[in-house]
Amino acid sequence: MAKVPALLMLVAALPVPAGAADEPPPAPARILAMDQRMEAYDQFRTMYETARFEEALPFAQRVVELSDTDRDREAELPVAYNNLGATQFQLNDYQAAALSYGKSLELLESTQGISSRRMIVPLTGLGTVYAALDQHALAVAQFDRALAISRRADGLFNLAQLPMIQQVADSRLALNDLGGVENDYRYAIKITQQHYGYDDERTLPALLRIASFYESVREFNGARMYYLRARDISMKEGGGFKPLAIKSLLGIARTHRMQYTMDPNTLEGQGPARDDVTGEMVARIYHESRVPPPTADRAGLKSVQTALELLRATPDPPRQLLSETLTEMGDWYQSTSRPAEALSYYAEAASFASADIASGLANPLLAPRMIFYRPPSAASRGLNTLTGQYLVRKTDFSFAVSEKGEVHDVTVVSSDMLDGQLAQSRRALERAIYSPRFENGAPVATEGVRFTADWYEQKPVEAPSTTGN
Repeated sequence: MAKVPALLMLVAALPVPAGAADEPPPAPARILAMDQRMEAYDQFRTMYETARFEEALPFAQRVVELSDTDRDREAELPVAYNNLGATQFQLNDYQAAALSYGKSLELLESTQGISSRRMIVPLTGLGTVYAALDQHALAVAQFDRALAISRRADGLFNLAQLPMIQQVADSRLALNDLGGVENDYRYAIKITQQHYGYDDERTLPALLRIASFYESVREFNGARMYYLRARDISMKEGGGFKPLAIKSLLGIARTHRMQYTMDPNTLEGQGPARDDVTGEMVARIYHESRVPPPTADRAGLKSVQTALELLRATPDPPRQLLSETLTEMGDWYQSTSRPAEALSYYAEAASFASADIASGLANPLLAPRMIFYRPPSAASRGLNTLTGQYLVRKTDFSFAVSEKGEVHDVTVVSSDMLDGQLAQSRRALERAIYSPRFENGAPVATEGVRFTADWYEQKPVEAPSTTGN
């Protein structure tokens, strides 16, 4: 996660809070040539903005001390505490940062009231601190309160709340509140549409964010709907290289591939069909097949091919995007049992990454990657299953991956699954396909690969108590 949200520092770094339209502004402070507080603040800001946080800390503390005795104490001291909290956060002193933001909040509550816009900064700061401490329930409470104030002060669809929505969604996700995350992302889309229109490119980050979320929880149809919309917006005017168009195309391809490999029962065409020879109604079943249905193969593979064509037509395309696209091409062929085609794309992707290691380019082929895995159907949880309604059982497996990406020699390291759950999870892993590890431009076998299988077991519903008071 980012060390400090842009929203927080944009407001907190100002010597006097800006944008407080819901409150009468304080009388402007008279700044003298030798004003010690302003001199300390200038030193703090210089150090902070150049990421010299240890040097900034004593100046932030000095500003707090001098603001406490300033004639405009009520206006200045909360901001000084915000700046001190932001600096302490950057130094990973989360407990101290929480205290500083808490003092700012107390001052504002006592002088400005509980609905003051100025409270957004310390509330967001506290939420960020709690999230860093993995205390996400507390983080959500702070972010939700900040959002409520923002909407009352600046309108339900003000743009300033977008960073806070992302932060609260991250904490809800950590709490497995998937329904809450979905609502947050849908609200962000409404905000961008309200300001920019339905098909404006400035809506793309919000669209891609919810698409990625749906993809992460295996809601592939929903994810693909947003990736398709993002593709249409990003490519509607044509011309020039557009990274978000590539991202959208890769998302379309990936969701087709992952739906086929992980959740084939949801594929289009899974319903009954009439046999061309006998005329009888038969079911189309892809669960045991390594050959995807024509729609998925055509639409998904075509999307990643289009992305690769656009990149190859671009002078000096971004290496990270090119490597990602080549890898997705390899994944498509590998997951559909076409290893000969897959390995050539993997090798090219590995060469790009290897040639650019100094720049920090990610190389996904330094270790085996699972690209085909169908968990037992009974092991999954639904999007609307609330936290606390299920028990998660886990098994940690160790195994080898061959140079062709095949799994063998599976052993159990630890498990709390029931015997039947463990047997099904093991069979699912043995049918998995990996992209092999590449070394010196060639695929090699790898021992000691690990994978943790999850089994979401519904908790029994407790019968209501029949005893009365």
